[in-house]
Amino acid sequence: MVNIGDIIFQILMMLILIGIAGVIIAFIIGLKRLIQKQGANEKRLQRMEQKLDDMLKNKKS
Repeated sequence: MVNIGDIIFQILMMLILIGIAGVIIAFIIGLKRLIQKQGANEKRLQRMEQKLDDMLKNKKS
């Protein structure tokens, strides 16, 4: 006969492992989103720099 304590222990271990996997997946998704935001911010900065350069060129000429 299988011990009920062993079954409960195994179920708890499985739940803990699933929880750890979920945390890791959420962390990876969060990192990806952060990197994407960083890229968008850099593009925005480049556009602003380009506009400023254009404005300076227009004033000089």
